[in-house]
Amino acid sequence: MMEGQACAGCRERDARIAELERLVESLLRRVVELEARLNTNSSNSSTPPSANPLNAARPVKKKKSKQKRGGQPGHPPHLKQLFPPERVKRTESIVPEVCGSCQTKLPRKAGPNDPEPKRFQVVELPPIVVEVVEYQAHARTCPCCGEVTHAAIPADIRAHSVGPRLTSTLSYFSGGQGVSKRGV
Repeated sequence: MMEGQACAGCRERDARIAELERLVESLLRRVVELEARLNTNSSNSSTPPSANPLNAARPVKKKKSKQKRGGQPGHPPHLKQLFPPERVKRTESIVPEVCGSCQTKLPRKAGPNDPEPKRFQVVELPPIVVEVVEYQAHARTCPCCGEVTHAAIPADIRAHSVGPRLTSTLSYFSGGQGVSKRGV
């Protein structure tokens, strides 16, 4: 036999070996995946502590901190971010009328030594106004025969007395927020 040619049995054996190598590779991937799943517990996944395997380590309990709750002394404050002036719809000035010390009447206009005003912004949704669309089906009298012909309001319009946005809002309140049908 020539060097480049293999017998039929050798070709069969080589094909079988290649097939078995692919099978071993896929089984090794599966074993790794299953072992990773076996090693999950409440400390390294989103499973609750009650679903931990019996041999899992107990959850680590943190020691109580000696510090009080909240921001600590020297901690930089997290202040509310103010909207830029161009986003403000209306500005209302609150100016003191008399001095808090001697009760002297104070000027309305700011002086050169007066500090910048303190700012506080209130964000509000605009009032929601119901938009009612009325469909009118007119009738016309024929000038020739005198017959009155009525237009019909299409069935797809008559099928709903509430529009899609109001329907979704009502669905949100009843389904998402648990408000009763009477409450909606």
